[in-house]
Amino acid sequence: MKSIGFRCWKDKFSYVIVEGTQDNPSRLAENHLKLPSKMKRPEKLAWFKQEIKELMDTNDIDVAIFKATEPISRSKDPARGELEGILQETIFSHSKPTTIEGRIKTQLNSKTTARKAKYLGELLEHEQFNDLTKSKYEDACVAAISGLPKE
Repeated sequence: MKSIGFRCWKDKFSYVIVEGTQDNPSRLAENHLKLPSKMKRPEKLAWFKQEIKELMDTNDIDVAIFKATEPISRSKDPARGELEGILQETIFSHSKPTTIEGRIKTQLNSKTTARKAKYLGELLEHEQFNDLTKSKYEDACVAAISGLPKE
């Protein structure tokens, strides 16, 4: 089973692709991309949609999980919400049926073996992930791992 995890910001996004189980995950790919700065917002959104479509076309993804905006922050960052909406629609509309879910920290925690939501970063202590920059990849990595079976 292959899982892809995403974390969106208003002007960039990260993804991590993993397979295996939560106890023994294998990292297959990752990237942190900024939306093109010289484009207008509609063009940036179209570019983002194309990037997601290419990821889905070139990888045999079974499940996609994104770190959703926490309820308390939803009104503060509507541009992030735009990316999350396009992400969901693009994956939902893809020719390969793929599960897509947004999860806040407590939901990510309930789907993993982490002690508590505030310790989700411990999942990155697997040898395969310790070279990733925490600020860029932690949420995407945890989201991807949460899409894998526990054992």
